[in-house]
Parts: sequence; structure tokens; C-alpha cells
Amino acid sequence: MQYMPLFVNMKDKAVLFVGGGNVALRKARQFAEAGAQIKVVAPEIKEGFKELSNISFEVRKAVPEDISDKYFAVIFASSDKETNEKLSKICKNKRIIADRCDEHSKSDFITGSITTSGSIINATVSGGIPALSRFINKEIEKLFTPELKKLNELLAELRPSILSSKKIDSAYMSSLVCKETLQRIKEEGIDSLKQEILACL
Repeated sequence: MQYMPLFVNMKDKAVLFVGGGNVALRKARQFAEAGAQIKVVAPEIKEGFKELSNISFEVRKAVPEDISDKYFAVIFASSDKETNEKLSKICKNKRIIADRCDEHSKSDFITGSITTSGSIINATVSGGIPALSRFINKEIEKLFTPELKKLNELLAELRPSILSSKKIDSAYMSSLVCKETLQRIKEEGIDSLKQEILACL
């Protein structure tokens, strides 16, 4: 496996997008939702970018001077391979991680399709085939039921108490993550399970 999945806290991190088309917009939405500070430099920029938060634009071709140490990452989503190649080399020299959407083999990282439910995050990559990633994530979305979200929130709330308890251990928490528990939450609600857990502490 060439890639190691990492979940990075992107809040307030600066990200440069070279390119303003559909691919750039799709990726920019993910970074904007994660709280990144985005700058887009491209001769043409899709209207959809204006709907995103924490974003600025420069409608022109990207130049070497745009590659700055202030950026945590650079996304090359331009169809101009010559510019992508030249500027990505500057990124390597400056040790700025870069995603080459035109040539994934030259990327330091890649992004995939993301599915979320509360604090549950699932990311899928499929060898550069976004349609397949989206299909897989739609199937995974079916697992993200209201009961799963409630169970996740409850266990996150009680986890410190469970881990510090002398009566039960982390294996107890693992035993609660099953279809039977989800069905119980659906039928009885979450409060019944919460009181049962608290009684065991």
C-alpha cells in the first residue's frame, strides 16, 4: 500500500488551489468544510467557489511566486500540465505537500470521497476513480443510521468514565457496538442504555 490514511486537523490551515474548475471545486468543498483557509489562483474560476467560506481568489495564471511557505498544502487541479509540473517542483523544494490531480503518482497525498455522521468520518479512495469512491460511500452511508449516531455520541460522552472505571473495561464498550444495541436504541431510545452503562460504573 503506497498511501497511509491520515486524518489531519485542517482548521485555519492555509491551502492553495491552482485551478478553478470542477475538480478543484469538489476538493475545495472538503477543505472548506474542515475549516481550512483557501486561496484559489486560476484564469477562470467556477461560480460555486463563491459559496464557500474562508476563501479568496485571484483570477490569473499561477506563477512561481504563489508557492509560499505559508501554505500547508497545494492542490494542483489545473489542466495546464506545464504549470503543474513547474510549481509542484517548487513545492518539493520548499517541503510543502502537494496533490497533483493530473498525475497522482507525483502527489504527496490524495483526497477521496468523504462520508460523515456527527464525529464519524469515513474516507474512500479508489485508485483515481472518483465514481467508484462515491459508489462505495453511498453504500456506507446506509450504515450511518440515527441509532449509530446516538450510540457514537453516548460512548464518546461516557468513554472517560468507562476507561477509568475499576468495574468494567474497554472490552465492555466494544461489546456495545453491535446490531443488537442499535436495534435496542431504535426500540427503547438511548436513555435506557445510558442508565444501564452508568449503573455498571
